[in-house]
Amino acid sequence: MKHLYITILIFTFSLNSWAQEIMEGDLLFAYSSTAGKAISDATVHDSTALPIYHVAIATWVNGRLYALEAIDEGVVLTPYDKFNERTTTNGGMLVGRLHDRSGVDQSVSNAMEHLGKPYDDLYMIDTQEIYCSELVQLSYVSGKGQRLFPLINMSFHDSDGRILDYWREHYAKYGMAVPEGALGTNPAQIASDPAVEIISE
Repeated sequence: MKHLYITILIFTFSLNSWAQEIMEGDLLFAYSSTAGKAISDATVHDSTALPIYHVAIATWVNGRLYALEAIDEGVVLTPYDKFNERTTTNGGMLVGRLHDRSGVDQSVSNAMEHLGKPYDDLYMIDTQEIYCSELVQLSYVSGKGQRLFPLINMSFHDSDGRILDYWREHYAKYGMAVPEGALGTNPAQIASDPAVEIISE
């Protein structure tokens, strides 16, 4: 029991120490071979890349670290320890940092304005609902106020170009065709953007 207690203390210390290294506005990328598989299968076509399926924004509030994220419950502030436990249980987490941080404070402020908005199950832009990478794409600006991350043509297909059955069934529930090629964004795109440096794995 004593050894277990020491192990827990070391783990907690390591977690808290690492959290202290995370800066305001850093991007927290979740990856997994199982969780979020439909998203990563459709957006990560490089076989050597990690299957990234989610992105959140790191923000410090009253000395405590949170992940500002769009999840099923909507746009919420999740305590970092809870976010870290969730992502590492399902796979792992990467931390990305902007090369140019001159617009970080404004970017986080922009993102906070979306708190409470519902989650966008259709992954469509220009709606009141919002999804994870859309939160980042809408919010992040340079020091001159210009959007950092461009919209791209959405991908719902596998590496062979075949639209995945998951997405056909998902959109059929809403009486829609899969919006393949529509403008949007995804977590893997943001992680690989030249504006972002991955500082941890």
